[in-house]
Amino acid sequence: MITWMQKHKKYLVVTIWISTIAFVGAGFVGWGAYSMNTEKSTSVAKVGHRAISVQEFQNKYGELYSYYNQLLDGKLTEEKAKEMGIENLAIESLVQENLLLNFADDLGLGVNDDDIVKYIVADQNFQIDGKFSKDLYNDVLKRARINPADYEKNLKRVVLLDKLRHAINLPTNKNDIDMMTSSFLMQDRVSLQVIKAAENEILIDEDGVKKLWEESKTNYKTKTEYNLETSFIPAISADVNATELKEFYNENKNSYKDSEDKIQEFETVKKDVLKDYNFKSTKKTALEEYLLVKKGEKKLSDKQTVLEDDFSFPIIDELKNLKAGDIIKPFEFSKENQDGYMIAKVIEVKKPEVMSYEQAKEQVLVIYKEIKGKELIEQKAKNLLKEDFKGKDIGFISRDSDLNIEDLSSTEFNAFVSNLFDSNNKKGYILLDNKAVVYEILEQQLLDNKKENEYKDIVTQNVSYLKNSELIKDLTSALQKRYQVEYYYKR
Repeated sequence: MITWMQKHKKYLVVTIWISTIAFVGAGFVGWGAYSMNTEKSTSVAKVGHRAISVQEFQNKYGELYSYYNQLLDGKLTEEKAKEMGIENLAIESLVQENLLLNFADDLGLGVNDDDIVKYIVADQNFQIDGKFSKDLYNDVLKRARINPADYEKNLKRVVLLDKLRHAINLPTNKNDIDMMTSSFLMQDRVSLQVIKAAENEILIDEDGVKKLWEESKTNYKTKTEYNLETSFIPAISADVNATELKEFYNENKNSYKDSEDKIQEFETVKKDVLKDYNFKSTKKTALEEYLLVKKGEKKLSDKQTVLEDDFSFPIIDELKNLKAGDIIKPFEFSKENQDGYMIAKVIEVKKPEVMSYEQAKEQVLVIYKEIKGKELIEQKAKNLLKEDFKGKDIGFISRDSDLNIEDLSSTEFNAFVSNLFDSNNKKGYILLDNKAVVYEILEQQLLDNKKENEYKDIVTQNVSYLKNSELIKDLTSALQKRYQVEYYYKR
């Protein structure tokens, strides 16, 4: 892994610290009281002779928060982050890094200014047309709100870890590659049969459904409900002459660029300019009405209920931070195909409550059917194996095979193949989401030399990755006995 990383990704790691600082959404994490000891008051832990600073902890937390936020399509909240234990993941990740850094120090490895310069100059994020740009470097850090001195200080840790991994890298040998090749490029001649369960085969037991609800009732809750009083101000059609409109365009012309980032001519975007002009005039009217509502001089006449997952409501995320009595500034809104602004006041926030059985029954029934369906499918597969199983012979397949098998989607077939080659059973079954594949391996053989050459680089990279991952894992485990770890806050 390390050799391959050195060759292909060596300088990408430089940008990690930038991404951890620039993340959006993760707030600061609080912890227990600190000792008045200076080191303890500025650090969250100490590993050997290296202290893990509060800033390092926040950076690592931000990095992990951003990663999981992307996996969840930007819907990660602080509450969910706590449930997932991201705080613990952050500190343990830093502890492992610092175990390795202590070891690097003891080995006499170090980082000098030339090392730092080499990494920065080679980072493509700081290059223009393949050449390092100091202006771009400063601009990137400035936009990320990072001081160059801080960035270069933190970069030393990255470079030192990279040096250590390079120093202890285990090279691959022919035996390693041959063994992996045999595993990776093996072909199996397979016969199979796909097992499914029909809807009418799944028997519904009311008591069983109720029992499932009792065991997991806290998973079935009503949605947070926001009861609002609102007022909609439709966009006005202002009486504007060409001169006023042209002046508005000139003041805001940077908003009217084409796909090539060029400012479009006034006549080309005249309709858009008029719409924006009207919106600006409407917003002024809406703000005046908002101030009257805030002073209590005007009432909001309409009512509206918004659920927490109604992402069509323009300010659904803002609502999550409001409480009863809060008045919301005018925001863009469309009502009955008419654009305009809306003013809203939060009357009540109804928190989620555990659903009654009747309320949750439809959702519980879906889970119940899935569970019973899988049980039925598995029993069918077991029964088929007890018989003289003879499936359809689909010929030889390998890990990269992509066949069109009846009753299996491409994704399901790939899952079957992956599980098949991870199994030691000559005959058996593999469970998928709502079906099972009963199989028998009839024959095995290795792929030809052409295929072996095609995958040579991938196999070599995988061998290196596996060997060095295990090396780092074992080394870190051993270093935990060598260096003392002190935690300064309660998790």
